[in-house]
Amino acid sequence: MANTQRNFIAGRMNKSVDERLVPNGEYIDALNVRLGSTEESEIGSVENSKGNEKLTTLEYNGTALSSSAKCIGAYEDGSNSTLYWFVHDPAFTVGATGKLDLIVSFKADTNILTYHVISIDDGGCVSTTLDFDPEYLINSINLVDDLLFFTDNTNPPRVINVTRNYPNPSGNMDQFSAESLLVIKKPPINSPTVESITTNSQDNLLEDKFLSFAYRYKYEDNEYSATSQFSAPAFIPKPFNFTTEAYLNDGFENAANQANVTFNSGGPLVKEIELLYKDMNTNIIKSIEKLNKEELGYADNTDYVYNFSNNKIFTILPESEILRLYDNVPLKAKAQTIMGNRLIYGNYLEGYDLVDSNGEPIKLEYETTLVTNSVGEESITDTTDNGSYSYDSAVTINDSIVEFDLAGLDLVQGASITFSIRFEHAQFTGAASPSEDTPSTFLEFTYILPQDFSSVYALATSDDFQEKIGTASNILPVYHASDPTSCSGTTFTDEFNCIIPATLDSYNKYDSGISGGGQPIDIITTTSSDTIGLQLLAVFFCFSRQIQSLYIWPFSNKCI
Repeated sequence: MANTQRNFIAGRMNKSVDERLVPNGEYIDALNVRLGSTEESEIGSVENSKGNEKLTTLEYNGTALSSSAKCIGAYEDGSNSTLYWFVHDPAFTVGATGKLDLIVSFKADTNILTYHVISIDDGGCVSTTLDFDPEYLINSINLVDDLLFFTDNTNPPRVINVTRNYPNPSGNMDQFSAESLLVIKKPPINSPTVESITTNSQDNLLEDKFLSFAYRYKYEDNEYSATSQFSAPAFIPKPFNFTTEAYLNDGFENAANQANVTFNSGGPLVKEIELLYKDMNTNIIKSIEKLNKEELGYADNTDYVYNFSNNKIFTILPESEILRLYDNVPLKAKAQTIMGNRLIYGNYLEGYDLVDSNGEPIKLEYETTLVTNSVGEESITDTTDNGSYSYDSAVTINDSIVEFDLAGLDLVQGASITFSIRFEHAQFTGAASPSEDTPSTFLEFTYILPQDFSSVYALATSDDFQEKIGTASNILPVYHASDPTSCSGTTFTDEFNCIIPATLDSYNKYDSGISGGGQPIDIITTTSSDTIGLQLLAVFFCFSRQIQSLYIWPFSNKCI
């Protein structure tokens, strides 16, 4: 049988004519060939095209992937000569049920293979933490700086940092959470709790301000959550004081000059907590401070208190953050792209069905009723009584106990009681005494009821009231060479100790108490009584090594 040999000298593919009429030197079709040519001429030669070459083998813990492993998504980063691909192996020989999901990359110019995420089935209700499904290909992938975003229309949109290796499985169990891969970052669930307080500081920067507080979380890769809800304004009005000159309520000023802001530290993925505040007459949100959990030793999901005194300059959040009440990321999406500087999703599903535990639609039905509370002011009767002291020597001081009669008052949550006391020097004890004494001094303390109380006794013996008046464990020392003293404290006892002059002649303020040093103002009450008594302290001054006692007694008092 004769053999026909043709040389494709022209090296040109010609699909325009019938194969029986193809001129000599041309051809109709070819496989695994390429045409070499020059820039200055169309003349070239046909040569064999190089085929595929195996560059690497994927494995986990020394075991290669099975022949059933499948690539369900890939992304080419041409600028960095890097290929990313997503692999699902349903027949892996290691693990509880033999499933393995991987996110890997290969850098062509250096032949470096990187395992970014390794997720193995631990036998739980979800196959792996990545939970790849070969029926849902990952066709939408975008790389923004070091963040690789992807979505598969079955799991929530996700993101990984390609410069960070996520922890490998230990004991065939994943060491990372599904939450750590989510595009949406969990914000604080509730607004911070704010307690307005009055301290000894003469500066009240909150005097004419309605400030509300919020906070947000900072995660890895400098990603921030949405802002929490804002708290109610930190404002305690002073007693009503209407003036006929201006026809204004001059008492409508903030009696508090500081606020204790209680916030939650968030889960283990949270790296920092950023405290925020906003004045009610502006839309500008200001950052108070960024609290690093690792540096401060904060535990996860724990409440902490921050004392705000508005005594420094604050930075302002970008305008784009002011109305960022939530992150609008869908539950799942089929398409994804980058448009401008925004991540855009298409063919997505968002929102939850409002159903109960039985799958039945929830009917939101409301019934409203009018609830009214009269807001007013009542003057409270006060009396004085004699008090016994035994720190330096046993002595009784006349009118050193002031008693407030709260009978008939509604002790309900939100009500405020203001104790106004004027006191002056009574007498000295000791071998020697100063020639000066404490002048007539006015002191005011406002207490806001945190809850309803069934009786005056229940109020007086509550932990919160006692802590506000002062306890042996929360008051600060009257004098200390280096640590904070009572003038930095927040209790009524601290205010009292601070307002006493630091020196009288050559005598220095040293301590205070009733039967010993370091004691708080004594709260006097009985089970059936409607009165609360406060026994003021004896303040001790020292000269050299000799301690002298300065007793004071209330001159006049009011409770509003």
